Amino acid sequence: MTYLKYSRYMTRKAIVYFLVVFATLSCQSQKIGSEANASPYVILKLDDLWNEDEVVHPGWVQVVDFLRKEKVVGSIGIVGESLENGKPEYFEWIRRQAQEGFEFWNHGYCHCKPSVNGEEMREFRGTDLAFQLENLNETQRLASEKLGMTLRSFGAPYNATDANTLEALATIPELKVWMYKETAGDTEKLVLKRIKKVNIEYPVHVPNFQQFKEGYEQHEDENLLVLQGHPRSWVEDAERFKNFQQIIRFLKSKKVRFITPYDYYQAQATNKANS
Repeated sequence: MTYLKYSRYMTRKAIVYFLVVFATLSCQSQKIGSEANASPYVILKLDDLWNEDEVVHPGWVQVVDFLRKEKVVGSIGIVGESLENGKPEYFEWIRRQAQEGFEFWNHGYCHCKPSVNGEEMREFRGTDLAFQLENLNETQRLASEKLGMTLRSFGAPYNATDANTLEALATIPELKVWMYKETAGDTEKLVLKRIKKVNIEYPVHVPNFQQFKEGYEQHEDENLLVLQGHPRSWVEDAERFKNFQQIIRFLKSKKVRFITPYDYYQAQATNKANS
């Protein structure tokens, strides 16, 4: 190859290299920019799945049917005790929702208020380590035995926990996510925080669209919003369910990205591995 031909070859090669690098950087810039300016991820943290006469409570049927119609996924906190004596229809309903993309998570075993030395406590606050560990593991066991599921996320009844909860959760590696952790101390779980001004219900059990909208507009720059609600209570009053519907449709208009807790955990793990 003559010097002139070689020079032209190297010039063309340099131009191609420059174009490839420019295109790559442009794509990366667009990806980073679109992520930074994207609407929040939203996790619907729906609490207290019990059965009613051993089948699905009508409040849950109403809410999940609506979400499915809107093509929105949510997460459902299952109380382990409900798996002891549910009818096959109850178990089948749960499996069907899981197949549709809903996540079922560990919401304790009894959702009770045990008495300790004559004082009322909570299932995961004020009770001993053995009690908490047994209740967590029993719900994990029942979900596996009755549903064929491994529960991956946890949220305490009343969001009430203590140092024993930290220790108990540390022994259950399949639980990866802890929603609304309000106890100080380190944990290897992915903690999904609570923003009290952005919620479905004001007060608890009563969805309020206007208050939700005000809170959302103050925090829409957050990457993730975890919204708590109690569907069993919304069937009692048509206005409650109507307000929930308004909240979901408002969020869809904002183009939020609905996701479940464990899917969010997996996405974060993937991002960390690729960084």
